[in-house]
Amino acid sequence: MAILLTVKNFIKAQKVILRQFVIFISFIAILLLMATYVGRTYKKQNLLIIRQSVQRAAVECYSVEGIYPPDISYLEENYSVSYDKSRYFVHYDAFASNVMPSVEVYERK
Repeated sequence: MAILLTVKNFIKAQKVILRQFVIFISFIAILLLMATYVGRTYKKQNLLIIRQSVQRAAVECYSVEGIYPPDISYLEENYSVSYDKSRYFVHYDAFASNVMPSVEVYERK
């Protein structure tokens, strides 16, 4: 009878350990998913912030000088636009001096 009790206790202990292990693995998986989501959201926010910064500077240039800047380097030199060129590529397409330029920001791989 004593041996049977210890076997039952052993099985119960294994079930408890297995349950704790599953909870721990689930917790780790949730943390990894959250970190991935936060990372993606951070990247999207950075792209949006850079795009808005370039657009605002272009509008400021238009309001001060009466024309939209011809390229992104003009904004960098005269309107303090800056971004990490090793991480992002800004496509600035100025059609005409009186038409709002198209601005797209891409992350470099």
